[in-house]
Amino acid sequence: MEILTVFLAIISLFVIIGIGYIAQKVGILNHDRVHLISRILVNIAIPAITISSMQVSRTVATMSIVNNMLLVAGGYYIVAFLVSILICHFLPSTPTEKGVYQFMLVFPNTMFMGLPVASAVLGTGSLFYVILFNLPFNLLVFTMGVWLLAQGRPGKFDLTVMLSPGLVASVLGLSLFLAGFMLPAQVNAGLDLVGSTTTPLAMLVVGALLATLPVSQLAGDWRVKLITTFRLVIFPVIAYIALSPFVADKLLLGVAVLLIAMPVASNSVLLSEEYKVDSTLASQGVFLSTMLCLATIPILMSLV
Repeated sequence: MEILTVFLAIISLFVIIGIGYIAQKVGILNHDRVHLISRILVNIAIPAITISSMQVSRTVATMSIVNNMLLVAGGYYIVAFLVSILICHFLPSTPTEKGVYQFMLVFPNTMFMGLPVASAVLGTGSLFYVILFNLPFNLLVFTMGVWLLAQGRPGKFDLTVMLSPGLVASVLGLSLFLAGFMLPAQVNAGLDLVGSTTTPLAMLVVGALLATLPVSQLAGDWRVKLITTFRLVIFPVIAYIALSPFVADKLLLGVAVLLIAMPVASNSVLLSEEYKVDSTLASQGVFLSTMLCLATIPILMSLV
């Protein structure tokens, strides 16, 4: 894959991030409006594109894709979780910082940035693969992710958070696919149209969130840089080396490496705020990894 092609595809997304950043700075997007857009994304746009992207015919080939992608995604999360325990055991941190560091290591931004970047870099045909990779993410981010952030805080974990629209849509979309049930064309077209707003809205939100951080605190200290190195470089390189001898489907390999190479999940900021841990640290991780992925993703994808 040409490195310039990938770079130009991602640059267009960063233009929208820049618009969101400026809109926040000049007051067009304030906290309440960003929160409203986030709710529209999480509760409407992303569930819509989740269902529509899984409206493909059930064949032997597609069932193979489902099995292989879920195996790859599940394997990644197991390995990333174990590595996060090892790294954070030696990383100097407070109890509240430790969970944030582990969350940043384990969870890439596979939804808000994964969907638009995969669409731009690999084409719309990659969205089915992206949604499949996000099935474990939607489950784990509200279970293991919340536990990492709020570990040791009794009463903070609420099982109802698992029933998010994203998780429900993932299960529904997968159920429809496995049952071989195709929605009426008009319904699917409507869902697809609503889901198409995910890319610009998600990038606006990322830009607006970054604009809330003081410039002097954006990059964080050496620990944030270490976590970012693992998130953007070490994890995807290991994934490519481990998967390339066994994965014949080049699109599946490309999507898996691309999603594992995504920056820190923006959920880290929202959940850190909710569970009263270090949301500033999470914001620094999101900012630094998001900025640096402009360089790391084109280089990595040129090798796939």
